[in-house]
Amino acid sequence: MTVRQLKTKDEIANYRRGKAIAQKYKCPICKGNLSGRKITLDHCHDTGNIRSAICDSCNMSEGKVKAGIKYMTPVTSLGYKDPIQWLKNLVKYLEHHRDKPSGVIHPTFDLKTGKQKPTKRRKKRS
Repeated sequence: MTVRQLKTKDEIANYRRGKAIAQKYKCPICKGNLSGRKITLDHCHDTGNIRSAICDSCNMSEGKVKAGIKYMTPVTSLGYKDPIQWLKNLVKYLEHHRDKPSGVIHPTFDLKTGKQKPTKRRKKRS
């Protein structure tokens, strides 16, 4: 595989446009339309390889998720060692509990509205 690095703003813009066209202007994560939105060239921060053109919202979300599971956990945890496996485990966990709910409702959930109650913020002590 040959490796090349984009260097100029024009190269970056042309590559981003080409990726978006090849993807039919669909974000591969949320499946939303990229037309008229800020398009980001998502890349791996470990290797620098560009993955796809994605919407800015998905790019920020992906970064926050990765930061949360990799950089905020102990180096001994699976999230730090293998964030992809951690995410697969998360999906299995969520699917299992969606398909087999416990039937016990958390006290912060409002049964009347069917929504999570807003959290009360603690006041800062002066």
